Amino acid sequence: MDKKILFLGLDAAMPDLIKKFVAEGSMPNTAKLMEQGVFSRLETVFPPLTAAAWTAIVSGAGAGTNGVPSLMVKHAGEELDHWHTSFDRNEVLCETLWDVAKRMGKKTALINWPVTFPMGAISVEDGCQLAGSLNPPFRYFFMPLWDVASSACFSNQLLRCNQIPGRAVKVEAKPAQGWTNLPKSEKEPLEFEITVPPTYVEGYKMQVLIYASTAEGYDRMLVSESKDAAQAVTDITMGDYGPWITKVFDARDYRRAGRFRFQILELSKDGKDFKLYQSSINMAEPYSVPASLSKEVEAVAGTYMEVDDPWAFMDGWMSPELYLDQLQMHADWWGKATKYVLDHQQWDMAFSWVGTIDHIEHALYAGIEPKARVYDPEKAPFCWHMIRETYRQVDENIGRIMESVDLENTYVVLISDHGMTHLDWNPYVKEHLSRAGLLKYVLDLSTDDPSNLSIDWSQTKCHPLEPCHAHIFINLKGRDPHGIVEPEDYEKVQEEIIRALYDMKDPETGAQVVALAIKKEESGTLGIYEGKGYDRVGDVIYAWKPGYMSHPFIYRSAIKYRDGSERIIANPELYEAAGLCRNFTGVHLALPSLHDMHACMLMAGPGVTKYERKYAAKIIDVAPTISKLLGIDVPADAEGGVLYDILDRIK
Repeated sequence: MDKKILFLGLDAAMPDLIKKFVAEGSMPNTAKLMEQGVFSRLETVFPPLTAAAWTAIVSGAGAGTNGVPSLMVKHAGEELDHWHTSFDRNEVLCETLWDVAKRMGKKTALINWPVTFPMGAISVEDGCQLAGSLNPPFRYFFMPLWDVASSACFSNQLLRCNQIPGRAVKVEAKPAQGWTNLPKSEKEPLEFEITVPPTYVEGYKMQVLIYASTAEGYDRMLVSESKDAAQAVTDITMGDYGPWITKVFDARDYRRAGRFRFQILELSKDGKDFKLYQSSINMAEPYSVPASLSKEVEAVAGTYMEVDDPWAFMDGWMSPELYLDQLQMHADWWGKATKYVLDHQQWDMAFSWVGTIDHIEHALYAGIEPKARVYDPEKAPFCWHMIRETYRQVDENIGRIMESVDLENTYVVLISDHGMTHLDWNPYVKEHLSRAGLLKYVLDLSTDDPSNLSIDWSQTKCHPLEPCHAHIFINLKGRDPHGIVEPEDYEKVQEEIIRALYDMKDPETGAQVVALAIKKEESGTLGIYEGKGYDRVGDVIYAWKPGYMSHPFIYRSAIKYRDGSERIIANPELYEAAGLCRNFTGVHLALPSLHDMHACMLMAGPGVTKYERKYAAKIIDVAPTISKLLGIDVPADAEGGVLYDILDRIK
């Protein structure tokens, strides 16, 4: 291995959009690489989800072998509704390219690469590691690896909150009382109290002062842990980002330091309307190997923020411009951090990832897809602008990174993990299974907490792997803790589940919403083979058609009567509609063979000439092909093959 290789992972970058934006001139740095490199569409793994796909890219192994079958992982012998996050590297059962490099005495740099948390995927002797990405905290589960807690917004208005209950907090501003060292204010100062964060972990009480620095009206907010303004931790006006504030929190796993900052999203001159945004609480402890690398990178790239916040935008807290600004910060951190590591660390292989494209497409993809239920020609230019600008931001940082790369001795691989399709409806999968007599849930009607759903195992034949994507497990006697299905009835229940899935119909068109549902023994059809992780694969595997994504919860619903009284019941709906700029309208859960689900790979470097493959390669072919190119061992568990048509064109 006398050449280096740099992987730049662009989550959800779509081949057709890259070509479009390159042609328009929005991605000039990618255009340069395309002019001298190999370009190929890639058919991703099933299910086409982030952790599963990125693990497949670096190992050449699919879900049945690599141990990462979906967004969550279920271990054999555990209760059917118990799960582990797939972004934990300890869930990976296969050999990766950096494992091969280590065996050969080569050094690897991992920069925010998925499924490398916790630290230790690379030792100091074997290279370096900086952070480890995660999908955004999202409405169904909050799964921070680095973050302590999610963001929040404090307002006089009752704001939408389509993620974690309690993030949007309604407060009342009253005339300030009992303060000392007040700043000069042209209007009577107002105050309200907040708890940071308001949910998820135990927070800190803080005092907020609204005041007017000019005669024009209220224009500033001051935040302090007491009513002494001289001790303020933040004093900002519209457009400012407050300083990072570090506190110690009792998180779910251990006591850790976290940092956050404030931003004013709205403040009327009369002080009546306001929105104070609290960022996600990022872990303030070292997130690198060696530990000293964290501070070095922060000096040039700024504070590491695990995720951006698409929900602040979709819930209407944050303007599109401010969300683009947030995406730019994440892209810039990626570019600057990657460049610093490449310039200051020893490496033979480097893997660096950015997730902003995935997040903007999740939010707005239906806005550019005419087939989508919510597509609106009048809103399409706005959606195109937001998506195009996010690709441009990433391309800008590709240019920044390439300043530190010599293409005479380094192969550069721009690669994505999956494509995207529009999202119209979220089927309540557990309700569908319940009505089919396959699952019995119990809903606590006294609270609207989404975790108020429990399962009556004595009447439950099967349960989906959270958050109900792709895998359904049978509650099998002798295998599962509360098993009720006799082994001789196993195949019969498989068929019952498959019928129930195919019976799900679009609430408006009546069309089938499930594209394919098969028994576990037929999973090779979807590239899931009997490898090391096969016992983590569901007894039934299914794929949605474009336009659908599972909804894992059952919500409470109120029935109101003429006399004003009401009764609380389980939500009787079978589907939740997706709304543009309200929740996700882009998703990647369809069959990997579909055109829009394709990922892509662009490779440039020594001896590489311009070439575009006519047909899509398999994403599991990447690791074996790169191994052959570098003259190193193919990862031991790889299922893919070598793309000789690419290698034959390298001089």
